[in-house]
Amino acid sequence: MLLPIFHFSAMAVDAYAFWYDQTYVDLPFDNPLVKKLPLKSRSMFLTMWCLILQITYHMIAFLNDVFGTNAASPKKKSTIRLIKDVLFSVAFPVAMYVSGTFWGIYAIDKDLIYPDYIAKLYPEWVNHILHTTIAIFMFIELLMTNRNYPSKKVGLSVMSIFIISYISFYLTVYFKTGIWAYPLFDELNWPLRIVFLLFSYLLVIAIYIFAEKLNYIVTGSKIEKKHKKH
Repeated sequence: MLLPIFHFSAMAVDAYAFWYDQTYVDLPFDNPLVKKLPLKSRSMFLTMWCLILQITYHMIAFLNDVFGTNAASPKKKSTIRLIKDVLFSVAFPVAMYVSGTFWGIYAIDKDLIYPDYIAKLYPEWVNHILHTTIAIFMFIELLMTNRNYPSKKVGLSVMSIFIISYISFYLTVYFKTGIWAYPLFDELNWPLRIVFLLFSYLLVIAIYIFAEKLNYIVTGSKIEKKHKKH
């Protein structure tokens, strides 16, 4: 009973932050091309891609709680369970990356990632939903639920498609508008921008591999405890 409540609550919290952002926040961009970007120009931010991914994951997880199975090693996995497991393999690394890099850069120089002209538009609780609780929810998910990771070929392919799609969109926005979504890129030259993007990609992949290993440890201990009880 706890899992459906947890997944529905996480989905509701993230969805409310998304609704608040789209309803009450207007970012001060003068460039008409930026204003025309989807989701009130938020589509150029990885944070928004991550938030939508988290909402989607928790919704699928809730549906799996109701119609699928959370068994550690189900004999037959439903389609919803297969989708849930693949989505987790992407949603976890992305959430950890978004949260970790945001607060890491914030600690060094807040204006590089969250300048005052944007920060003043968001209540603190919205900022924490966007950059803090996403990681907390996913770490709780890792510890509380069972999943079977997809093969590395499938998992890393889906992960790479997501990250490369965002990077491509991010660069396209810049080349069309001359505006970087994140002020950090205004301070870097092109070689350093490429290094940062490449490092970010490799970091997400590293988090994916770490999460996969951690998942096997957590899931394995659960199965071992279950056998001991029997």
